[in-house]
Amino acid sequence: MKSATRDSIVSALGEARMAPYLIAADGNRKRALGLYRWSIELGTAVQETLGITEVLVRNAMDARLQEWNRRETGNPSWLLEAPASPLRSLTQGKRLESLRRARKAAMQRPADHPRYKAEITHDDALANTMFGMWKDVLPNHAPDAEPEKRENGNRVRLWEEALEAAFPHEIDPDGQTTYWRVAHLHLLRNRVSHMDSLLNVDVLDVIGDAFSLVGSIDPVLEQWVTGTSTVKKIYSSRPL
Repeated sequence: MKSATRDSIVSALGEARMAPYLIAADGNRKRALGLYRWSIELGTAVQETLGITEVLVRNAMDARLQEWNRRETGNPSWLLEAPASPLRSLTQGKRLESLRRARKAAMQRPADHPRYKAEITHDDALANTMFGMWKDVLPNHAPDAEPEKRENGNRVRLWEEALEAAFPHEIDPDGQTTYWRVAHLHLLRNRVSHMDSLLNVDVLDVIGDAFSLVGSIDPVLEQWVTGTSTVKKIYSSRPL
């Protein structure tokens, strides 16, 4: 690749976006572009692993929340209709957004779709939930969390009455371990979604949280996810 071509590519990608790569490459644009390509490839692998993890985690948590809401209201679906308190207040905005997105997706089904004009289901809404909502219902152990706040007490109640059972292979009576694993994955997911630099991110540590989180649901799932993930392989191929 000619130097002028590299200059054009770096310019098109943007000075701010390329700055960390140029710094890491001591200003060498060829090496900087190599690092950028590597970071994109790593981000793609991370997204794949996080995507699988998110599905497994939300399914495990949803199963317990359905059981809990059935006990409280007689209705298992806490997404299609307003759930019992305190789940209602903890999820209200994001729950309604998942319904909006599910309805929009249903309206866009083509005429040859097997569920053309069918009403949305709980699973449709579940598939449209955002990862941040699952963090929102866990006991908050962030440094600035205020344990005495009502919403944090509500999270503890949900953990004790429902969600702790979603992670039977982890001894986590106050939900702290699970909270931090989910929080770390949420941060990394946002970073890769925006194609931010992964140069100074301890990716292997966070992906280790993903493996452990899945393992806390079922060790068999952890074996499967670790076997399908290419993150470690790509991480180790970082250009010098």
